[in-house]
Amino acid sequence: MSQKVKATKSKKEESSSKKSDGSQNNEKMLAPKPKSSSTGKSPRKRKSEGSAMEKSKAVSEASSSESSDVDAKKRKKQKKEDAVGGSLQDALKKSRLSAAASVSDFKFNKKRVRLVSVEENLKDDAEGIVYWMSRDQRVEDNWAFLYAQRLAVKQKLPLHVAFCLVPKFLEATIRHYGFMLKGLKEVAEDCKALNIPFHLLIGYAKDVLPDFVKEHSIGGVVTDFAPLRVPMQWVKDVSERLPKDVPLVQVDAHNIVPCWIASIKQEYGARTIRKKIHDQLSQFLTEFPPVIKHPYNSMFKAKPVDWKECYASLEVDRTVKEVEWAKPGSKAGVDMLQSFITQRLKSFNSDRNNPNQQALSNLSPWFHFGQLSVQRAILEVQKYRSKYKESVDSFVEEAIIRRELADNFCYYNKSYDTVEGKM
Repeated sequence: MSQKVKATKSKKEESSSKKSDGSQNNEKMLAPKPKSSSTGKSPRKRKSEGSAMEKSKAVSEASSSESSDVDAKKRKKQKKEDAVGGSLQDALKKSRLSAAASVSDFKFNKKRVRLVSVEENLKDDAEGIVYWMSRDQRVEDNWAFLYAQRLAVKQKLPLHVAFCLVPKFLEATIRHYGFMLKGLKEVAEDCKALNIPFHLLIGYAKDVLPDFVKEHSIGGVVTDFAPLRVPMQWVKDVSERLPKDVPLVQVDAHNIVPCWIASIKQEYGARTIRKKIHDQLSQFLTEFPPVIKHPYNSMFKAKPVDWKECYASLEVDRTVKEVEWAKPGSKAGVDMLQSFITQRLKSFNSDRNNPNQQALSNLSPWFHFGQLSVQRAILEVQKYRSKYKESVDSFVEEAIIRRELADNFCYYNKSYDTVEGKM
């Protein structure tokens, strides 16, 4: 009997001590050596000198003790700061496990998912599920990836990840592509460790993905969501070229509240969408379960990726060089999030518009390429609301309301990039 993909149809089809210088002052305050009585000094004077020596010694010990306390406090503070900064990666692993052992044990909100194809049943002889990765280029904290694994585990099938590399995209340069490809290399390594083959398909999705699905008898395709015209067309083209018995579903893994759920129409400003989003955050702003090592082995292996060849295949402007300050990949994104929280969050509200101050999150590159989940950033930043309320509220406003308003505009306004589309 065929199995149904758990997905919902959309209402519209396109609808970041100073050491005390008396501190640990190991200089001993030397008292003069007492002289013998043969010097002719009176016992009273010797006693006075002895008292001075004892007093001097006491001062020295007190100073040493006080500076030891100062150093101990400094070491404790430094240890605490190191723990906050250095343990975020490990802390996130624990947070995910606290949500569920795997996505199979997690109450997945199916409002995140919508059916794109006409067919919604998985064929009986399927040999795998594919997550067609596009906008959200990460393994963890990715609702699309998690849904694909949930579906594959439920059907006891292997899981594959496919990314279709196009030779050019709008006006993107080697700076953009270089950052993206290095991030995808990390994704490939993470997938390998999780027994999930990663396939880098060279070409447009409509030309390479349907053939991949047919060749390997893939039973269902899960993809992520982007509201721009070009990726929306990619999804439409793939849907039309997939075998009729292979369902295609889409998961909004980029927005916290799925774009088609936040509002069913174009909103005209933050004031009109703000309440709609805040009213639904309680059901969508949740912890993520982990992606687990996949329990079902694939019948075929992924071809090794020649990353140099990938670079060579690009038809992009190479005069705009890659940046050095932003290290690509999800792990680097988490590190930047950690540095934002520990170093710059406190000044975000007051100084983010001051170019002379270090107050920005600097998370935009990782958000843009989906290497870091905005939802993960919000979950971590919100933990500091009692300490930096104004900064946390400002970050939430920009990272959720303003950003998701932009997706809403592009999704519902087909002329979003022309003068005619001006609100």
